Amino acid sequence: MDIGQQVDLEIASLVYRGNGLARKDGLVVFVPHVAAGERVTAEIVRVRKNYAEARLVAVEAPSPDRIAPCCTLADGTLVPGCVYDHLAYPAEVAVKNGQLLDMLRRLPGCAEVQADPPFASPLSLHYRNKIVLHARRPRGTPAETVGEPPILGYLAEDNRTVIDLPQCPLARAPINEALARFRDGESFRQLAHGDDVTFRWTSADGVKSWVGRPPQDLMLSETSLAGPLTVPADGFYQVNPEVGYALVRQIAEWYAAERPGVCDVLDLYCGVGVFGLACAAAGTRNLLGVESGRGAVAAAQANAAALNLTGAFHCVSVAQAASQRFGGIDCAQAVVIADPPRDGFEPKVAAALVRASPARIFYVSCDPATLCRDLKTLLAGGYRISGVRMFDMFPRTAHFESAVVLTRAQA
Repeated sequence: MDIGQQVDLEIASLVYRGNGLARKDGLVVFVPHVAAGERVTAEIVRVRKNYAEARLVAVEAPSPDRIAPCCTLADGTLVPGCVYDHLAYPAEVAVKNGQLLDMLRRLPGCAEVQADPPFASPLSLHYRNKIVLHARRPRGTPAETVGEPPILGYLAEDNRTVIDLPQCPLARAPINEALARFRDGESFRQLAHGDDVTFRWTSADGVKSWVGRPPQDLMLSETSLAGPLTVPADGFYQVNPEVGYALVRQIAEWYAAERPGVCDVLDLYCGVGVFGLACAAAGTRNLLGVESGRGAVAAAQANAAALNLTGAFHCVSVAQAASQRFGGIDCAQAVVIADPPRDGFEPKVAAALVRASPARIFYVSCDPATLCRDLKTLLAGGYRISGVRMFDMFPRTAHFESAVVLTRAQA
């Protein structure tokens, strides 16, 4: 198989991150923008030892799930990251749920793992409450000069080029309205090469925007299961409010159903306290939150006080908390909630949890690869998967959230 060669392929499945998988002459071939079951013509663009990569040339026999692209610009350019914009949304949800189950079932002892029905986003477009756009002024173009309109948009697949983005099909309508006003104003023409522009929306605050860092002490209000939460403008909060709410509700329901009486809750990577406070509202003995962001910890403390809920929140990395036995909390009688970033647990955190031996662990993940990496340690340490659900937090993109319940095996 040679670069530039055109080949006829039948797409067997869609793998995590959105590429179609086919086989040709004993080699796996990955093709973007396809659907399972389609026959396509593709051109080989890269050949590796065990696989090849190709670009789609033509769809010869389309899937019934194929739709007209919904995330393209006026000139036909695909909005970066929208790998499933050609699939009917129910098919996308089914694909992502299948990807999660396939990865979990490859773990030792998990071949029979089942999942609850996936939670589909109520909005498959215009769901994002935050976007970050990048300004570029390439040399030799009209955009090079400050005072002229720059290129403003998302990074392309090469992670360097910026695709100019007048509107984002994933952003909330108020954000797109604010973006249009911004692009008509003088501040847009004064952007420097490398500037980042953030647009953030909440139902309580409307749209706030800033260049670079947000204004100092800018706080926003978000709706949560426990009640209104204060969130720093530069702090983490789920970008799809409806799915984020459902995810927290699921954790709270699992907690209420599976807790061993009134127990302690250890909330790792707790942010502004959204998961821990939702459980505290259902009844806890002690709530201990661990978070490395100083602003988020201050907000979590303020949120607990405003909601009249008791909780202690510590500004320390989870790895450091793990090395200190999680602050002395009796983990053997505790429920642990962990919502790490895309990189998953820091080294030794999973092993520390095995030693601490909490009764239940609720692991919330935005990357199934790092989730499975961490689960290997927890499963080897005596836990079993007793609950799984996929939440489509990021429609049209390759990403999704998942929640897993881990139960300590009985001695």
